Amino acid sequence: MVSLSALRSTPHFAPLFAHVHPFFWPVLWRSLNRLLRWYATAGYENILFATTRWGRAEIAYLGDRKPDPAAHKAFTPERPRSDESVWASDLSAWLQAETVFLQAAGTVSAQMAEAAFAPILDSS
Repeated sequence: MVSLSALRSTPHFAPLFAHVHPFFWPVLWRSLNRLLRWYATAGYENILFATTRWGRAEIAYLGDRKPDPAAHKAFTPERPRSDESVWASDLSAWLQAETVFLQAAGTVSAQMAEAAFAPILDSS
């Protein structure tokens, strides 16, 4: 337990002692010690509390809980990496290489591209 003189001299708690009548300082001292003991074990990051004129400390708001380091899970990818065999093509290697070579050489003309995507007419 923290002593009464230590609590009174702490800048965070000094205004509380100015607010409470000196007759009720032992009540405030006991309330603050209970509050500090609870706060150390509760696991909250922040709390908001108020005191009455008679030295009773009341919690007005509880902040977020402290994050649990054991709750962190490692990242697991949902898709396989791009260099795995799942992403391999069904086209043969010579066809892929020939298409890349023709495009790189610039021999694929606009007319060839139009002919490749032209609609097929029914000849029946």
